[in-house]
Amino acid sequence: MKNKNKDKNKNRKRFSDEQIKSLESIFQSESRLEPRRKVQVAKELGLQPRQVAIWFQNKRARRKSKQLERDYNILGASYTALASRFESLKKEKQALALKVEKITRD
Repeated sequence: MKNKNKDKNKNRKRFSDEQIKSLESIFQSESRLEPRRKVQVAKELGLQPRQVAIWFQNKRARRKSKQLERDYNILGASYTALASRFESLKKEKQALALKVEKITRD
């Protein structure tokens, strides 16, 4: 099974820098291609429509993954700040409770 995958990868051609630049440029304005547009892009770049479709699919997945990572980091930072504020308020509450207790005893 592994040899089969190696053979597939040997026959697979990488995109040229120019093709990638063009695909990136197109992706900036349209992240999903209509079938006719996909065929047009494929012809312009000397690729198969399926290659273009897969490149766009992978690009959308990478973009979504990066966005999820950014969102996770933002939420983590917000949680840390909120937890810190909570602890601070808890200490303040305890201090005030002690003051109230002391006042009511006197």
